[in-house]
Amino acid sequence: MTLTRTVRILALSFALAVSACASGTLPNTTIPETEETRAVFDRVQQYRTAMEARDVDGVISMVSPRYYENSGTTDSDRDDYGFQVLHDKVLKLLRDNVLSVQYQVLLRNIKVDGDMAVADYEYFYKFKFVEGGNEGWAQRNDFNRLTFAREGGQWMIVGGL
Repeated sequence: MTLTRTVRILALSFALAVSACASGTLPNTTIPETEETRAVFDRVQQYRTAMEARDVDGVISMVSPRYYENSGTTDSDRDDYGFQVLHDKVLKLLRDNVLSVQYQVLLRNIKVDGDMAVADYEYFYKFKFVEGGNEGWAQRNDFNRLTFAREGGQWMIVGGL
């Protein structure tokens, strides 16, 4: 047996072993890959990409008109807002005050229940902003949950931004 043939056989054996061990999970997660979890995963990645690009139109195109945010406070509705405030005020800050975004998302869990889904993730972001003519950087690491509803065959964000 020649050296070249031996190398080919070893390479083929390695490739078969690796493919046999494939776990059927979404990339860089332990989340089982199904058609539904893949669709939610892809939507989260689209959101992350739009945020990094500061693409307000891209973000808003993924948000349902039924969007509602309670800002993590359930005992008061003073900081709650819906789609219109998200569109007119919150995303305006992204467009007008944020100069650069680095945003990493590590998906921890996706749960699909009929036409509703949640994606739990850890995020790391760093962004350059301008406020009052002064530029600065801010960064954060935390956990979040995006809530989705299937509308018109697409997963739309209904909470969690």
